[in-house]
Amino acid sequence: MKKVFLLLLAALPFFGFAQNDCDFFDHTTIQIEKTNINTSASDYGPSFVENELWYSAFTDEEISKLSTGESKDIFYNLFVTALNSNGDLQGGKKTELEKISSDYHAGPVSYCPTTKELFVTLSNYDNPEIKNKLYRKANVHLKTIVAKKVNGTWNLVEKLPFNDATYSVGHPAITAGGKVLYFVSDMPGGQGGTDIYKSVKENGIWGEPVNLGATINTSGNEMFPYVYQNEILFFASSGINASKDDLDIYYSCFSGDSFTAPVALNELNTNADDFGLVIHKDAKVGYFVSKKDGGQGDDDIYKVIFDKGEYKLELLVRDKKTQEAIPSAAVSFSDGEKLATNAEGIITRDLDYETKYTATSELEGYMNESISFSTAGEEYGIMKLIINVEKVEVGQKFVMENIFYDFDKWDILPASEIELDKLVKVMEDNPSWKVELGSHTDSRGSDAYNEKLSQKRSESAVSYIVSKGISRDRIIAKGYGETQLVNQCDDGVPCSDEEHQMNRRTEFKILGMDK
Repeated sequence: MKKVFLLLLAALPFFGFAQNDCDFFDHTTIQIEKTNINTSASDYGPSFVENELWYSAFTDEEISKLSTGESKDIFYNLFVTALNSNGDLQGGKKTELEKISSDYHAGPVSYCPTTKELFVTLSNYDNPEIKNKLYRKANVHLKTIVAKKVNGTWNLVEKLPFNDATYSVGHPAITAGGKVLYFVSDMPGGQGGTDIYKSVKENGIWGEPVNLGATINTSGNEMFPYVYQNEILFFASSGINASKDDLDIYYSCFSGDSFTAPVALNELNTNADDFGLVIHKDAKVGYFVSKKDGGQGDDDIYKVIFDKGEYKLELLVRDKKTQEAIPSAAVSFSDGEKLATNAEGIITRDLDYETKYTATSELEGYMNESISFSTAGEEYGIMKLIINVEKVEVGQKFVMENIFYDFDKWDILPASEIELDKLVKVMEDNPSWKVELGSHTDSRGSDAYNEKLSQKRSESAVSYIVSKGISRDRIIAKGYGETQLVNQCDDGVPCSDEEHQMNRRTEFKILGMDK
């Protein structure tokens, strides 16, 4: 991209993606590939809009006119190319937003997936003397408008309130929530040629633009902002590296209301202009623009492949009591995988980057267990985990700890909910089980009173478990009162509070394990 083009266009916007750390490039190998969407002219401004890549370019007819020296009524158009689920380009390209962008240079754009709004850069033709001049050769100012799709058609819904005929407001970069907008402007009072600003939307109104300051902006030109997960700002600058005057790509981490010192993305930067990195939601690919040698035209759009290395899982399933590995043990994973352990009781599988998992054992005759884990923030390599399962049989009882009730009450207390949730999880992990929830009291009080109280407590606990999605025909309530004491503390026997507490317990008993 020629310097004059960058100065005139002022900046390029992009919409963000989701990643939750400022170390995206750590332990990452980057590969760059050419794409098939470039022309012999300048192609720029890649941005993800739903399942498409949007970018700016000339039509073949306009390129033909340019080759003959004609410049009248030639405008940058917005093109789109479909993407597959991995962010790879699929098929050909078509023009978009022709009605809104007619007789304007259009692009780049930035899309908010939350509000479904499309922020679009257009040339601002308040000066009729430059309307029909090729904008590379005129001091063309920019404006930003907002469009929304209605019945499949993009319609203009808003013009930014700080658009101005005397300076540019362009290259929007909207955050994922749609509340903060970053853009580029050469409005008075900036640090240099073009600076990056932000505006915050409150009560439906965009606030006054705020310059990002000297940490980001320089005496040169800053442009093409792109917000990544509300935690990283990518942008292009010609003023940070004093030994170069072309555009390089930088990124800076959000730190409260300020930013960390910009870091050059040297894996993409060359001795020519490099700018406009955007990253697909699965973090495996992205796109950026470069005028480096070997391209098809002026500026070309390149694909970036991010190789994050490999995550592998080694999951051991073993008997809780004997500590022996269990071969051929079935385990289901939250991503749909269902695998069985090998002869050593181990499952080995690949894991995806930045992904949460739950693994649940599925063994007959055992109390099945779940384990949750995530690759987010973890180093690449092998993750070694263990699921301990306990062998059980019909009639076996398990004491539930920390089930409490107020005196003479049967309402479920918050502390008890935590323990009952554990039983809910056990029954989810063991869907063939039918159980009895038994409530026991100590010997103090009459037999009839204790039996009635324990029954109400058991019924209350069962109702809570059923409210969490467990079928009522899988669990019954039984109040035993003081009929099953576990120590000598019967009527008339002096005992300590601790000894009486041993009898005030809640148990669940396995009644059946048939499917």
